[in-house]
Amino acid sequence: MFPRIIISSDRSGSGKTLISSGLMMSLSKRFKVRGFKVGPDYIDLGYHKLATGSPSINLDLFIMGEDGVLRSLVKYSKGYDISVIEGVMGLYDGHNDEYSTFRLSEVTSTPIVLVIDCSAMGTTAAAVIHGLIHFGNAKIKGVIFNKISSEFHFNYCRSKVRDVKILGYIPRLSISVPSRHLGLFTVETNRRALDAIREISKSIDSNVDVDELINIASSAPDISINEQESLNERRDRERRKKTIAIAYDSAFSFYYQESLDLLSRNFDLKFFSPINNEKVEGADMIYLGGGYPELFVKELSSSLDTIKWIKNSVSSNVPLLAECGGLMYLSTYIRTQEGKFNMANLYDIGIGLGRLTIGYRYADALKDTFLAKAGDTIRGHEFHVSSPEYVNEKDFVLKHRNGKGINNGLDGVKINNSIASYLHVHLASLRGLSL
Repeated sequence: MFPRIIISSDRSGSGKTLISSGLMMSLSKRFKVRGFKVGPDYIDLGYHKLATGSPSINLDLFIMGEDGVLRSLVKYSKGYDISVIEGVMGLYDGHNDEYSTFRLSEVTSTPIVLVIDCSAMGTTAAAVIHGLIHFGNAKIKGVIFNKISSEFHFNYCRSKVRDVKILGYIPRLSISVPSRHLGLFTVETNRRALDAIREISKSIDSNVDVDELINIASSAPDISINEQESLNERRDRERRKKTIAIAYDSAFSFYYQESLDLLSRNFDLKFFSPINNEKVEGADMIYLGGGYPELFVKELSSSLDTIKWIKNSVSSNVPLLAECGGLMYLSTYIRTQEGKFNMANLYDIGIGLGRLTIGYRYADALKDTFLAKAGDTIRGHEFHVSSPEYVNEKDFVLKHRNGKGINNGLDGVKINNSIASYLHVHLASLRGLSL
């Protein structure tokens, strides 16, 4: 048995994240639950972790490929009673549906439960459900109606539904999760996140047939893959570990859990906060992920001990990887509406804020680095509202085929053994990774 379910919808903004998280919390009262997220998201997974107590895992067909997705799903579901996979956007959205929630449901043979926002509809809900099923012959087995105003409204919405089991509804609630330019507030900055999940979970317990949803999840077939531990994995496990310093606080929190798990094979993970001016003396590698440095420019500008430690480490040829927010912090300055704030000045690049840049990317490696071998193609994504106001760096290790990068498609600025880029990468998907 390998019980699993996908929570999807007709569009973004339907309530998938809160309902998925509330459902995970409700199931966690009876089972050990693992959360997953379709696509390259970082933020929603934090809500899943609050609900289950366990890290949530990305399943991204573009970055990881079908085999990678299946292996991660099996690997991280092991030891758990049920897996709940939150979809991305609408069911068929994602590069002409090639990397969509629908496609992932096909690859993983996972049944789907829809969340339909009924705040401005009634009988039409049946037409939406019917269309989603028959457009691609999707394995939709159940539906939860969201934002129901009354029992009459619930019956109005369900009256013409014939294709799926109606599992229940979520009433209109006063709770909400605020959003900003890169999506929902992260759990690190949303103090009411846990309260919101608890309230949704309480509503699910009262108004949703969770037992029937478990039956749907239990109908999913087993997945067979070769799970033998590789020789390299065994060697990594037995090798004496070095230390990697990872920036983690309200400004830097965008990491794939599977990337951290991969790093833990070779390194002891030590987390530090640039906002709080922290450092990890003697670190053998430094990793600064993405996040919201633009919201904490005053604190980061004052983090002189962290900055001095990072610059000394890079001068000593310590490997460093900085993605997006990390790149911004290590640049000369970040300019916001409040003014220009000095940053680490490791890279001679000035950063301003502008329009949202988002999308999957192909990037070719221009030379050998610890990330890839020259000629390798890296799949990743860009997700930022900042852009360089000037670039005085010349040494780049990546060239985007379809993205902006730092300067006209060039990305991965290099000084000594440090690499900083706008490209978010899934380390477990990098064939040429050498750490």
